[in-house]
Amino acid sequence: MKNYFKTIKPFWPVALLFALSLFLLRSFFKAGFPETHDGQLYLARFANFFLAVQHHHFPIRWAPNLNYKFGYPVFLFNYYVPYILGLIPKSFGLDLEASFKVVIFFSLFIGGLFWYLLFNKVLSKRAGLAAGLIYIAAPYQMLDILVRCSIGEIVALGLLPFLFWSLYQLVTKPNRWHFFLTTLGLATFSLTHNIIFMFGFPVLFLYAVFLKINHQLTFKSFKPVVFSFLLAVGLTLFFWAPALMEKKYTNIDQLDQISFEYLNHFPTLKQLIYSPWGYGYSYLGDQDEMSFQIGPAQLIFSLVSIGWLLFDYKKTKKISFHWLFFAGLFVGSIIFLLPVSVPVWKILPFVNYVQFPWRLLTFTTIAAAGLAAFLTEKIPKASLILATISIIYVGFLSHPGGWFNHDDYFYYEFPFNTSIMDANTPKWFTLSLDQRENFGDRHVFDTSGLGIFRELLWLTQKHVYQVNTNQSTQIFERTVYFPGWQVKVDGLPTTINYQDDRYPGVISFFVEAGDHLIESTFTEITPARLLGDITSLVSLFCLTILLLNPKLLFYRS
Repeated sequence: MKNYFKTIKPFWPVALLFALSLFLLRSFFKAGFPETHDGQLYLARFANFFLAVQHHHFPIRWAPNLNYKFGYPVFLFNYYVPYILGLIPKSFGLDLEASFKVVIFFSLFIGGLFWYLLFNKVLSKRAGLAAGLIYIAAPYQMLDILVRCSIGEIVALGLLPFLFWSLYQLVTKPNRWHFFLTTLGLATFSLTHNIIFMFGFPVLFLYAVFLKINHQLTFKSFKPVVFSFLLAVGLTLFFWAPALMEKKYTNIDQLDQISFEYLNHFPTLKQLIYSPWGYGYSYLGDQDEMSFQIGPAQLIFSLVSIGWLLFDYKKTKKISFHWLFFAGLFVGSIIFLLPVSVPVWKILPFVNYVQFPWRLLTFTTIAAAGLAAFLTEKIPKASLILATISIIYVGFLSHPGGWFNHDDYFYYEFPFNTSIMDANTPKWFTLSLDQRENFGDRHVFDTSGLGIFRELLWLTQKHVYQVNTNQSTQIFERTVYFPGWQVKVDGLPTTINYQDDRYPGVISFFVEAGDHLIESTFTEITPARLLGDITSLVSLFCLTILLLNPKLLFYRS
C-alpha cells in the first residue's frame, strides 16, 4: 500500500487540475448543452463535418446540408480541428452535444495541465500548480465556454499552453521528438481558430526568441525552431491558400459592417478590472451584457508579479527574460484591448476580420498564468491562497444561462448557413425564399418538367444521377456553385451556368434529348487549392526527411 501511494503521489497536482475542471463544468453531467451565443451553430457545423467524413470528402471544404441543403463552403474558410477532435467521442457512440462537451472539458483540463508541466520544469511543482489553477479558473475561460461557446477559441486555449511547453522543450532539449511535437502542435494550432492563430503565431515565435536570449543560444542552435514554424505554415497551406485567395468569391469582403465592426467592441479599462457577469451580447460602448473582466485573482497576480520583477531588476540589475516575456505579454495585450490602440489596429493587416478586439483576453489569460507561476515561487503560501480565492470566485460564475437538448437529427437538418451576415456565402448566390421553395425537397429538376431523374449517389462532394428527357432541357441542381465544382454529362465536361436569374447562384446546365449520366464533383482543381495542396505535400516530405536525418537540423558544437 505504501508503494502504491508513493507511485500516485507525484500525480496529485494533475488530479487536482482534473477535479477543478470537472467542478467548473459540473453542469455538463446532465444531458443536453448550455444555451450560448454560438453553440447551436458550431454543433450544426460539426454535424456537417461528420457527414463529410463519412462521405470521404478530403480535404474537407464543403458542408452538404447547410444553407437549406444547397451546400456551403464553410470549411474552406473556417477552422476544423475542434470538429476533428469531436470525431473521437462521436466514434464511441456519443451524440453530437455530448461529443462537444468532451472536447470542451479536455481543452480546459489540458490547458491547465501543460502550464503545470511547463512551470514544474522551469520553476517548481507549486509554481506549476498555481499556473494551472489560475488558468483553468479564469473568467474568460467560462465566458468562452458557458456564454459564447466559441469552440475554436476554447480548443485554442487548451492548445496554447502545450505549445509554450513544446517550444521550451525544443529550445532547451532539442531533439527530433520535440521538433515533431512542436511542428505538429503549431500546424494544429493554425487550423484551430483563424483569428487566435493570427495573433498567437507571432506571440509564440517571440516566446521562442525570449527563450533563445535567456539560454544564450546561437542562431544555429535556434534553427530547429525556425524550421518548425516554417514547416507548420507549409503543412497547413492546403487550408490557408484557398481561405485567403478564394474569399474574393464570397460576401465577406463586400460587407462594410464586418470591415469596421471591431471598432465598436473595445472594452474599457473599468470593464477589464470588473464588469458584471451576464449572458447577453457585446454592444457599442460600455453597455455590453457580457463580462470582460480579467479576474480579480489574475489581476492581482499579474500586477504584483510585474512589480516584483521590476524590484528584482532594480536590486540585482539582472532580469529573467522568461519572466519578462509574460510581463510584456500582459501589458501588451491590455494596451491592445483598449481604444487607445485603435491607430495601431488600423494599420495591421486582416484586423477587419477580428470583429471583437476583446478576443485578445486569450493572451491576457495566458500571461496571467505565467506571471502567477513566477510570483508563487517568491511568495508560495499567499499565491496558493489567492489561487483558491480565484477558484471560489469563478465557481460562482460557472453555470449556464440556459439549457437545451436536441437529438443529432436537429443538427443534421439545420437549415441556416451558420455565418454572420452570410459572410461565406458565394456573392452570386442570391436565391429568394420563393425561389428556394420552388425546389421543394428535390435535388434536381429540369425546366421542361418532363425529365425523369434517378439518383444513384448523393454525397458531400459527388452527385451522380441519371436523366431521361425527350427534348433539350436545362437542369437545375440543388447545389450552390463555387469554383471547383465540375459537371460531366456522359463522362464529358459541360459548361456550368450559375447566373440564371430564375435561380441565381445554383448549378445549372443543358442536356440534349435522351438518356444521360450526370456527375457533379467538387474538386481541388483551382489555382489556390493546387498551390496549397502541393505545398503541404512538399512540406510533409521535408518534415519526414528532417525526422529521418536529424543531423540536417540539429547543430552540434
